[in-house]
Amino acid sequence: MDQYHWNILGISELRWKSFGETSTDKGHKLYFSGKENKHEHGVGFLVHKDILGTVMGCQPVSSRLITIRLRATPFNITIIQAYAPTSTYQDSEVEDFYEQLQAVLDQTPKKDIIIMQGDWNAKVGEDAYPNWKDTCGPYSNSKTNDRGLRLLEFARYNNLMLANTLGLHKASRRWTWHSPNGEHHNQIDYILIKKRFQSSVNIGGHAASQKQTLGATMTLYSCLSASPEENQELQVHKNEAQSGQTTRPCSG
Repeated sequence: MDQYHWNILGISELRWKSFGETSTDKGHKLYFSGKENKHEHGVGFLVHKDILGTVMGCQPVSSRLITIRLRATPFNITIIQAYAPTSTYQDSEVEDFYEQLQAVLDQTPKKDIIIMQGDWNAKVGEDAYPNWKDTCGPYSNSKTNDRGLRLLEFARYNNLMLANTLGLHKASRRWTWHSPNGEHHNQIDYILIKKRFQSSVNIGGHAASQKQTLGATMTLYSCLSASPEENQELQVHKNEAQSGQTTRPCSG
């Protein structure tokens, strides 16, 4: 986190039970949401100590969804971390996930900058671009599957863009999942943002074991700002849980 100057790291498949918060030995805070009695699924946010004062609240929704709200200028920021059902789950469970996600989005303050990120277990390929130009860009590696179409439908309905399909990166930087033997790759992680802010986002990535960290740097321009020097930058990153993360229980 410190190495790449990240403000927030979103985590999917954390596999911690229940929900709560804890601190690392460096003073960063981890908010998490999982199943009550089973080490399965799990999502969370690791927030850098330098921006903890901007956290207005963190809401655990389920073992697949968690939200955090940050105080910012000109608008507050809501980030939703998601972990969608894999291909082994029935379509009905995928629909339940999207219904819950829609309910969370509907409850988000309308003026907030909304960022939705995570492991969507969906493939959106270059083949989708001709019919979904209002929702995704042309830069993808995979061929679109049914779960990818469902993600596109959700994004279009909510006026969201798949930000990491907009920038030109070489193929090796687009993959977000690698098989243990390195033979198979997939692009199944996406960062979604409202269209009006898509030009403010820069996407990057860093290798991290089987997952590749998907990062976004957002530059926010104040409505009253007269010069670029008054800009604020927010680095938001999504990644699979990292083994060996040192935490200590919260006091009290």
